[in-house]
Amino acid sequence: MHRYLIGIDVGGTNIKIMIMTEELRVFGKRSIPTRHEEGYEAVSDRMIRTLREMFEEAGETQPEVLKVAMGLPGTVDRKGGKAVYLALLHWDGFNPAEKIGKAFDASVVIENDANINALGEYAFGAYRGRDLVLLTLGTGVGCGVISDGRIFGGSRNMAAEFGHTVIVADGGEICLCGRRGHLEAYCSGSALRRDALSLAEERPDCILNRYMQEEGRYDNRMVTRGAGEGDEGCIKLVDRFVHYLSAGVTNVMNCYNPEIVLIGGGISNAGEMILQPLRETCEKMVLSEASFCPIERASLGAEAGMYGACALAAQEAGIDLRGKIHVRHRRVDEFI
Repeated sequence: MHRYLIGIDVGGTNIKIMIMTEELRVFGKRSIPTRHEEGYEAVSDRMIRTLREMFEEAGETQPEVLKVAMGLPGTVDRKGGKAVYLALLHWDGFNPAEKIGKAFDASVVIENDANINALGEYAFGAYRGRDLVLLTLGTGVGCGVISDGRIFGGSRNMAAEFGHTVIVADGGEICLCGRRGHLEAYCSGSALRRDALSLAEERPDCILNRYMQEEGRYDNRMVTRGAGEGDEGCIKLVDRFVHYLSAGVTNVMNCYNPEIVLIGGGISNAGEMILQPLRETCEKMVLSEASFCPIERASLGAEAGMYGACALAAQEAGIDLRGKIHVRHRRVDEFI
């Protein structure tokens, strides 16, 4: 008879749910809409119903659940077991996983989603090693640090907020947090969109205007597409992006000396167009040759969070992650 681990990755748009056996085999996975406007009670009830359906469809009417782990988009006090600040969800001041734990008679743990993503890459991703940093370039810039196989959270689980490290000290662009000069203000999807739309407005002949007319909307992939076609404006946008990202990644290497830095999020789809100049620039900027490490694209894509939540549940249950993994370690080029 199997015992199970539940991993939940809560996002602003979707909630990804995964069940694993204690042998770390995937038992089932599903995605449901978040619909946070319904309120916490309704959202948590839908998660519970979904989990019960997943078990029942596999013939498990009374599953024994060892641990429930949940990744949340915001600041989390993992030691205190409560969400501190979740900008979109407004589930602050309590443990959003607790109701699910009670439904399955299991203990729970919550964690910041960037940390969860990094743990997922460590446990189930393409790269071996015990020390890595994952930078997720999405709407903002998330960062998770794995040190000796575990999440590094600092004294209050608020460490590694590299998206909010200052790379332009005198003013600079406005970050999503409202402050200026942060890495996130230059190297997030939001920042690239801002700069691209500004370029398109200033230069009617820019290829972005043609793309937007054809598609009826703007998408960040248009920038790398334009750069690939030799458009001068798009090439400058990519160069500017890599310039500032190099400062951030160099700081990561100097501070944490990881075995590898992984780049995730939608912008990582640009692949070597960003990664190769990023490697070259960081190698020149880093403190010493010994401080430099490989920079690669993250391998789990949008599933990193639910894999990471299951990995955290396993660790909290005392299961050896590296001793029982049965996931095919995917090559990075499968996701480009």
